[in-house]
Amino acid sequence: MIVYTFPPLKEEVVKERPNRFTVITASGRRCHLHDPGRLKELIYPGNRILIREAKGNRKTDCQVTAAWSGKEWVITDSSIHSEVARKFLPTNVKSEVRVGGSRLDFTYDDTFVEVKGCTLVKNGVALFPDAPTERGRRHIEELIKLTEEGHNAVILILVMRSDAICFSPNFETDEKFSETFLRALKKGVKVEVKTFHFDGKDLVYKGDIPVCRDLLH
Repeated sequence: MIVYTFPPLKEEVVKERPNRFTVITASGRRCHLHDPGRLKELIYPGNRILIREAKGNRKTDCQVTAAWSGKEWVITDSSIHSEVARKFLPTNVKSEVRVGGSRLDFTYDDTFVEVKGCTLVKNGVALFPDAPTERGRRHIEELIKLTEEGHNAVILILVMRSDAICFSPNFETDEKFSETFLRALKKGVKVEVKTFHFDGKDLVYKGDIPVCRDLLH
């Protein structure tokens, strides 16, 4: 199933990444990187990336869309996550819902959904986050509270590559988030992990993968 189609993309090579959200290409283009993660395994000097033109009054005139993993293109643009997530949610879903001190991504009926995008895979394990995220931890805390109050809560994880066989929170990078994630599982928060393949134009849904078995004991 195709869940997103990009406009024409151009291949470039990373020259440098002067800050978290900017990439300079070998040809001198200054591109916006719309992803809060570190992406150290994907965005580094010499690696191949795909970019698209960006319109509007901004400091950059292009946007990084994907990076080469050594095996496949991996989407590095979190601005599409919401639109992709909607493909798997009811039509009556509402977005950007205020809950407690946070905003959760979606709600429908009596279900609350928080979406997380994942680009890091090691030895077949999809890992999130790849940078510490206190905001992400607070979102999971809100889902736990909602479950305790009798509501339904879902963590929807979008793995923007197809080489993962299971998912785990990234204890090495963010122990607090990971412990909160495990507590959420025990409290009844549901986790859905969806994988995708990008062929340079279309983002294709490949299927769901489970949470890694050793985390379920």
